[in-house]
Amino acid sequence: MSLSHLRFLVDDVAAAAAFYRDVIGLTQIVDVPGTYVELGTGGSRLAFYRADLMGQVLGTPAGTATGNDLVICLKVADVDAEAARLVARGVRQLTAPHDQPTWVQRVAHFADPAGRTVELWSPLSNKR
Repeated sequence: MSLSHLRFLVDDVAAAAAFYRDVIGLTQIVDVPGTYVELGTGGSRLAFYRADLMGQVLGTPAGTATGNDLVICLKVADVDAEAARLVARGVRQLTAPHDQPTWVQRVAHFADPAGRTVELWSPLSNKR
């Protein structure tokens, strides 16, 4: 068994796709306009599907409430450079790039259009 993708239920598939494709830079793999999108992460995929349609499949309403119980973690080569790129694109920054020594990582945090936390991270090198 392996994880193929994480599917987020959203009201606006186009906004989610635009953010993760055009701003974050993930590769769009599947596109059913206005309904469903999958983006490649180099391993598994992030998927976004209309919440109302998932509710129809389940036979019960499917919510789109966003909490702070999820962090989408994206490994990058250079946290500072990627963070600067996102700031220049107007993405809301939650934390500036900083070292998390206990995690042995350099991280920065942003909010996606729905308010989900997106963490950029890279391993700390011995040079820091």
